[in-house]
Amino acid sequence: MISNQVLLDYEDILNTYKSREHGIKALSKYVHWFPIKASPELAGIIGDLMGDGHLQKEPKSRIDYTSNSVHELERFNAQIYAIFSIRGKIRDCTTNTYGTKNLGVNNKPLGRVLQQLRVPAGAKVFIPFSIPAWITKDKNAFAAFVRRLFTCEGNVDVYSKCIDFRMHKSVDLLEDGISFFADIKKHLEVHFDIHTTNPFPGGISTRKDGRITKGIRIKIKSKDSLIKFSKYVGFDDEKKQKRLDEIIESLLNKNKIQQIV
Repeated sequence: MISNQVLLDYEDILNTYKSREHGIKALSKYVHWFPIKASPELAGIIGDLMGDGHLQKEPKSRIDYTSNSVHELERFNAQIYAIFSIRGKIRDCTTNTYGTKNLGVNNKPLGRVLQQLRVPAGAKVFIPFSIPAWITKDKNAFAAFVRRLFTCEGNVDVYSKCIDFRMHKSVDLLEDGISFFADIKKHLEVHFDIHTTNPFPGGISTRKDGRITKGIRIKIKSKDSLIKFSKYVGFDDEKKQKRLDEIIESLLNKNKIQQIV
């Protein structure tokens, strides 16, 4: 169990400040955070921030979480508050016309803590990152992490009867991205006997700044693995979970018909 594992204490964060005096002042309102312990809830937040979330680099250290569902933004807000007693504000995104909203949390000490917890800061497609070991070692933490990451970045393909998980990575960091996907594949199998495809390439995209990224994908296709994913991990998104349930029901009915024949 990971519930008693201390990940960070007060001194760990205080030592990240150049001036100890400045650090003591900056952390004065947040001493109650420490020690920060491992939990499935914290693993879920890290999954969110590696998915639809974004941690800005210092000096701003702002957290942004984007969704077209107010309910989803409120869920994330509640998770942050449950652990850190801080709430963000929901605003409309002005950079798109898709009805997307953004939850912003402006708190520099929190940003510093999250970076020490190995949340990537900056544009994730251009940053190497991996799943923290305390998450991969514990099945409950890993399930929470994957549930959030797949809810953000996964798709349930009813036509092909599979779960399709994909993310983009800068072409010069493809090996890092493939390693991240391989880690997911490995621990889905270790903890839950869920089998995926090997990571394989997706499409190529050219960003507005001219930088090229390439997709990386894995799929869960077998009936047994889809059933185990639904049972042990699942989606927090009701529509995605409903589509997964429909696929499983279809596969089970097909199997019954074949047994009768």
